[in-house]
Amino acid sequence: MTDAKKKRKGPLRKPAVQVELALPPPPGPGTVEFVELEPEWWQRRGFVVALGCALLLLLALTIAARVASHRDRAVAVAAAEEVKTLTLRPATQVHAVRITPNPRSWSASPDATIKWPEPPELLELYLPVAYSDFKVFAVTIDKVDVGRVLDLQRVSTDSNRELRFTLNSSALGPGEYRIRLQGYTWRGERVDAGWVRLVIK
Repeated sequence: MTDAKKKRKGPLRKPAVQVELALPPPPGPGTVEFVELEPEWWQRRGFVVALGCALLLLLALTIAARVASHRDRAVAVAAAEEVKTLTLRPATQVHAVRITPNPRSWSASPDATIKWPEPPELLELYLPVAYSDFKVFAVTIDKVDVGRVLDLQRVSTDSNRELRFTLNSSALGPGEYRIRLQGYTWRGERVDAGWVRLVIK
Protein backbone atom coordinates (compact mmCIF):
# COMPACT_ATOMS: atom_id res chain seq x y z
CA MET A 1 0.00 0.00 0.00
CA THR A 2 1.43 3.31 -1.06
CA ASP A 3 2.07 6.30 1.15
CA ALA A 4 -0.70 8.32 -0.59
CA LYS A 5 -3.28 5.76 0.35
CA LYS A 6 -2.02 5.71 3.92
CA LYS A 7 -2.44 9.43 4.18
CA ARG A 8 -6.06 9.27 3.03
CA LYS A 9 -6.94 6.91 5.85
CA GLY A 10 -6.51 9.54 8.58
CA PRO A 11 -9.02 10.13 11.43
CA LEU A 12 -12.45 11.23 10.26
CA ARG A 13 -13.89 14.65 11.44
CA LYS A 14 -17.29 14.85 13.05
CA PRO A 15 -19.85 17.01 11.27
CA ALA A 16 -20.71 20.36 12.91
CA VAL A 17 -23.77 20.30 15.06
CA GLN A 18 -25.91 23.46 15.57
CA VAL A 19 -26.57 23.95 19.22
CA GLU A 20 -29.58 25.99 20.24
CA LEU A 21 -28.78 28.24 23.15
CA ALA A 22 -31.45 29.32 25.54
CA LEU A 23 -32.50 33.02 25.33
CA PRO A 24 -32.22 35.12 28.41
CA PRO A 25 -35.51 35.79 30.19
CA PRO A 26 -37.32 39.05 29.23
CA PRO A 27 -36.66 41.97 31.52
CA GLY A 28 -39.14 42.52 34.21
CA PRO A 29 -40.87 45.82 35.05
CA GLY A 30 -38.57 48.54 36.28
CA THR A 31 -35.45 46.97 34.85
CA VAL A 32 -35.24 49.15 31.63
CA GLU A 33 -33.51 52.53 31.99
CA PHE A 34 -34.25 55.36 29.58
CA VAL A 35 -31.40 57.80 29.03
CA GLU A 36 -32.44 61.31 27.94
CA LEU A 37 -30.11 62.68 25.27
CA GLU A 38 -28.86 66.23 25.66
CA PRO A 39 -29.82 68.29 22.51
CA GLU A 40 -27.14 70.13 20.60
CA TRP A 41 -26.81 73.89 21.16
CA TRP A 42 -28.40 74.67 17.82
CA GLN A 43 -31.38 72.42 18.63
CA ARG A 44 -32.32 74.16 21.85
CA ARG A 45 -35.55 76.16 22.04
CA GLY A 46 -33.83 79.36 23.13
CA PHE A 47 -31.57 79.35 20.09
CA VAL A 48 -34.48 78.68 17.71
CA VAL A 49 -36.52 81.53 19.24
CA ALA A 50 -33.55 83.92 19.07
CA LEU A 51 -32.91 82.96 15.45
CA GLY A 52 -36.57 83.60 14.54
CA CYS A 53 -36.49 87.01 16.25
CA ALA A 54 -33.27 87.91 14.42
CA LEU A 55 -34.84 86.97 11.07
CA LEU A 56 -37.95 89.05 11.81
CA LEU A 57 -35.77 92.01 12.81
CA LEU A 58 -33.72 91.66 9.64
CA LEU A 59 -36.92 91.55 7.55
CA ALA A 60 -38.27 94.67 9.29
CA LEU A 61 -35.00 96.54 8.75
CA THR A 62 -34.98 95.55 5.07
CA ILE A 63 -38.55 96.81 4.57
CA ALA A 64 -37.78 100.04 6.44
CA ALA A 65 -34.67 100.60 4.32
CA ARG A 66 -36.62 100.10 1.10
CA VAL A 67 -39.37 102.49 2.25
CA ALA A 68 -36.78 105.09 3.26
CA SER A 69 -35.01 104.67 -0.08
CA HIS A 70 -38.23 105.24 -2.03
CA ARG A 71 -39.06 108.26 0.15
CA ASP A 72 -35.61 109.75 -0.30
CA ARG A 73 -35.81 109.21 -4.05
CA ALA A 74 -39.21 110.94 -4.18
CA VAL A 75 -37.88 113.83 -2.10
CA ALA A 76 -34.85 114.15 -4.39
CA VAL A 77 -37.06 114.20 -7.50
CA ALA A 78 -39.36 116.81 -5.93
CA ALA A 79 -36.34 118.92 -4.93
CA ALA A 80 -34.93 118.70 -8.45
CA GLU A 81 -38.27 119.80 -9.90
CA GLU A 82 -38.47 122.67 -7.42
CA VAL A 83 -34.96 123.80 -8.30
CA LYS A 84 -35.90 123.64 -11.96
CA THR A 85 -38.98 125.81 -11.43
CA LEU A 86 -37.17 128.33 -9.20
CA THR A 87 -34.06 128.75 -11.34
CA LEU A 88 -34.10 131.42 -14.03
CA ARG A 89 -32.87 129.81 -17.24
CA PRO A 90 -32.30 131.24 -20.71
CA ALA A 91 -35.19 130.96 -23.16
CA THR A 92 -34.61 130.03 -26.79
CA GLN A 93 -38.07 130.51 -28.32
CA VAL A 94 -40.92 133.01 -28.17
CA HIS A 95 -44.48 131.92 -27.46
CA ALA A 96 -47.20 134.50 -28.14
CA VAL A 97 -50.22 134.35 -25.80
CA ARG A 98 -53.23 136.61 -26.39
CA ILE A 99 -55.70 136.90 -23.50
CA THR A 100 -58.74 139.16 -23.39
CA PRO A 101 -59.12 140.62 -19.87
CA ASN A 102 -62.40 140.54 -18.02
CA PRO A 103 -63.44 144.23 -17.76
CA ARG A 104 -65.69 143.71 -14.70
CA SER A 105 -63.94 141.39 -12.21
CA TRP A 106 -62.17 138.08 -11.79
CA SER A 107 -63.64 135.34 -13.96
CA ALA A 108 -65.16 132.28 -12.31
CA SER A 109 -62.79 130.05 -14.33
CA PRO A 110 -59.32 130.71 -15.77
CA ASP A 111 -59.26 133.03 -18.78
CA ALA A 112 -56.35 131.06 -20.27
CA THR A 113 -54.50 127.83 -19.54
CA ILE A 114 -51.10 127.06 -21.02
CA LYS A 115 -48.59 124.27 -20.55
CA TRP A 116 -45.40 125.14 -18.74
CA PRO A 117 -42.81 125.01 -21.52
CA GLU A 118 -39.71 122.89 -21.16
CA PRO A 119 -37.18 124.07 -22.22
CA PRO A 120 -38.08 127.62 -21.16
CA GLU A 121 -39.68 130.05 -23.59
CA LEU A 122 -40.34 133.77 -23.68
CA LEU A 123 -44.07 134.24 -23.09
CA GLU A 124 -45.14 137.29 -25.06
CA LEU A 125 -48.45 138.35 -23.53
CA TYR A 126 -50.96 140.40 -25.54
CA LEU A 127 -53.82 141.92 -23.55
CA PRO A 128 -56.43 143.70 -25.73
CA VAL A 129 -57.83 146.73 -23.87
CA ALA A 130 -59.75 148.46 -26.64
CA TYR A 131 -62.83 148.33 -24.41
CA SER A 132 -61.17 150.85 -22.04
CA ASP A 133 -60.60 154.59 -22.50
CA PHE A 134 -57.27 154.42 -20.68
CA LYS A 135 -54.07 154.54 -22.69
CA VAL A 136 -51.55 154.01 -19.90
CA PHE A 137 -51.83 151.13 -17.44
CA ALA A 138 -50.24 149.58 -14.40
CA VAL A 139 -49.89 145.80 -14.58
CA THR A 140 -49.48 143.64 -11.46
CA ILE A 141 -49.09 139.84 -11.50
CA ASP A 142 -49.62 137.78 -8.35
CA LYS A 143 -49.15 134.04 -7.99
CA VAL A 144 -51.93 132.47 -5.95
CA ASP A 145 -50.75 131.34 -2.48
CA VAL A 146 -47.25 132.75 -3.18
CA GLY A 147 -47.23 136.51 -3.65
CA ARG A 148 -46.33 139.35 -6.00
CA VAL A 149 -44.42 138.32 -9.12
CA LEU A 150 -44.38 141.47 -11.26
CA ASP A 151 -45.34 145.13 -10.93
CA LEU A 152 -45.20 147.24 -14.09
CA GLN A 153 -46.09 150.91 -14.03
CA ARG A 154 -47.15 153.25 -16.82
CA VAL A 155 -47.28 150.72 -19.65
CA SER A 156 -48.71 152.26 -22.84
CA THR A 157 -50.82 150.42 -25.36
CA ASP A 158 -49.57 149.82 -28.89
CA SER A 159 -51.29 150.91 -32.11
CA ASN A 160 -53.68 147.93 -31.82
CA ARG A 161 -54.80 149.03 -28.36
CA GLU A 162 -53.05 146.08 -26.74
CA LEU A 163 -50.81 145.87 -23.72
CA ARG A 164 -47.76 143.83 -24.59
CA PHE A 165 -44.96 142.54 -22.37
CA THR A 166 -42.68 139.48 -22.32
CA LEU A 167 -41.85 137.11 -19.47
CA ASN A 168 -39.39 134.25 -19.15
CA SER A 169 -41.42 131.11 -18.44
CA SER A 170 -38.75 129.77 -16.06
CA ALA A 171 -39.42 132.77 -13.82
CA LEU A 172 -43.05 131.76 -13.41
CA GLY A 173 -43.37 128.03 -12.90
CA PRO A 174 -46.60 126.04 -12.71
CA GLY A 175 -49.50 127.57 -10.83
CA GLU A 176 -52.29 130.14 -11.12
CA TYR A 177 -51.42 133.77 -11.82
CA ARG A 178 -53.77 136.73 -11.49
CA ILE A 179 -53.05 139.73 -13.67
CA ARG A 180 -54.65 143.01 -12.61
CA LEU A 181 -54.83 146.01 -14.94
CA GLN A 182 -55.27 149.55 -13.66
CA GLY A 183 -55.56 152.62 -15.85
CA TYR A 184 -54.01 155.98 -14.99
CA THR A 185 -56.25 159.04 -14.84
CA TRP A 186 -55.01 162.50 -15.81
CA ARG A 187 -54.32 163.04 -12.11
CA GLY A 188 -52.09 159.94 -11.94
CA GLU A 189 -54.58 157.91 -9.97
CA ARG A 190 -54.96 154.19 -10.69
CA VAL A 191 -58.39 152.77 -11.52
CA ASP A 192 -59.18 149.07 -11.99
CA ALA A 193 -59.64 148.33 -15.69
CA GLY A 194 -59.24 144.59 -16.23
CA TRP A 195 -58.63 141.18 -14.64
CA VAL A 196 -57.01 138.04 -16.02
CA ARG A 197 -56.70 134.57 -14.53
CA LEU A 198 -53.83 132.63 -16.11
CA VAL A 199 -53.06 129.00 -15.24
CA ILE A 200 -49.73 127.42 -16.14
CA LYS A 201 -49.68 123.62 -15.86
